[in-house]
Amino acid sequence: MTQRREYIKAIAQSFSGGRWLQGYIQGKLSADPVFDAGLQAVVNHPGKVVDLGCGLGLFGLWLRINGSNGEYRGCDLDEWKIAAGCNARDSLGFQDLRLDCHDLESFLLTEAKTICLFDVFHYLPIASQNKLIKRLAEATRHGSQVLIRTGVTGRGWRSFATSIQEWWIRSSGWIRGGRVTLPDLVYLTHSFEELGCNVESVALSGRTPFSSYLLKVSSRH
Repeated sequence: MTQRREYIKAIAQSFSGGRWLQGYIQGKLSADPVFDAGLQAVVNHPGKVVDLGCGLGLFGLWLRINGSNGEYRGCDLDEWKIAAGCNARDSLGFQDLRLDCHDLESFLLTEAKTICLFDVFHYLPIASQNKLIKRLAEATRHGSQVLIRTGVTGRGWRSFATSIQEWWIRSSGWIRGGRVTLPDLVYLTHSFEELGCNVESVALSGRTPFSSYLLKVSSRH
């Protein structure tokens, strides 16, 4: 546990955006279970990681500081987040992590063993969500595992809390995007299954009130 706290502190202090940003990062890494869940999934399925909508690149930094040394490529549309992540990466000596300012919908998935979408799927309109599902299902047929953490609809007050939080995030300018479209968990699962995928889902809200689920998608064949 002490080592984990040291890792979190090291990552937070590698960012030069001031105490607020460092505090946000420290809190995020401490409280959000998606980082450890993602790390374990990558350890069990080693190889290239593609992180769609990577934000500050925290998952890539978490992988490296915990000894996962496979190729990592992250993308995000927010230039300042990519720049901040690159500066932190260089400060920690993880220059081999690649962070690009790029649209996740067209980012290359070639040879990816793990494809991550953590808390970004619900920012896409329904047509884009369905298009991306088909693209990700195709990637699983080439050996990729897909990890999607997203808020979902139909979970009562948790879904309501998620919608309020996402409204605030967009209003504050932290996230680019228009209307939030929380997917239905059953529909999302069936969409992948109809394309020949296995889907495992588990509630992954951590110490938050949100309707977050982690889906692990792999090929059935």
